[in-house]
Amino acid sequence: MRTKGYIIVSILALLTFYGCNIVPKSVQYQREEEKLIGSTDIINPKIEEVQVILKDEGYEPGNTDGRMGKETRDAIKAFQESIGLRSTGYIDKTTLVQLEDSRRTKEILESKKDYVLKLKEVKQKDSQKAEFKPTTKDIQTALKKAGFNPGSLDGKMGPRTRQAIKDFQKSKGLVPDGAVGPKTWASLSKYL
Repeated sequence: MRTKGYIIVSILALLTFYGCNIVPKSVQYQREEEKLIGSTDIINPKIEEVQVILKDEGYEPGNTDGRMGKETRDAIKAFQESIGLRSTGYIDKTTLVQLEDSRRTKEILESKKDYVLKLKEVKQKDSQKAEFKPTTKDIQTALKKAGFNPGSLDGKMGPRTRQAIKDFQKSKGLVPDGAVGPKTWASLSKYL
C-alpha cells in the first residue's frame, strides 16, 4: 500500500517538475480570465463592459451589472462560437480582442453616421439659403406695401430702393446695411 502512495506522489512530482499540467481546463480558463479582466466573484466594471458589448452585438448577457452570471457566460459562449473560437464561456485574450474590436468598429460606424447626418444638415441649410432669392421687383413691391418708397417698381436696385431697404431695416431693429438677407426678407416678405 505504501508503495502505491509513493509511486503516485513520485509521478505527481515528476509531472510538476517537467511542467505537465494536470489542472482542469475550466480552472485554466478561469485563471487566464482573471489575469485579463480581474475577479469574476465581485461586481467588476470590466465584466460590465463585456456585457454592454455583447448586448450591442445582439447577445443576451442578462443585466449589465458587472456580475459574471450564467447568462453572461452563455452569451460569451455564443459570441465565441459565432467568430470561430472554442466556445468556453471564459474571456481569453482572443475573445477580449474580438470584443474590443467589435466595440471600436461600432464606434467608428456611429461616428461616420453622425458625420453623414451633420453633412446632410449642412447641405439642407445651404439649400434653404439657396432657395432664398427674392427678385428686386418683389423687394420693391413689399417695401411699397410696407409704407417705404423704393421709387418706381422697375426691378432695378437703385439708390432709392437701397435707402428704402435701410429705412425698413431700421424700423424693424435690423442691421441697416441695405442688403436683403434672410432676416430682412423674413420681415419684408409679410407685406407681399
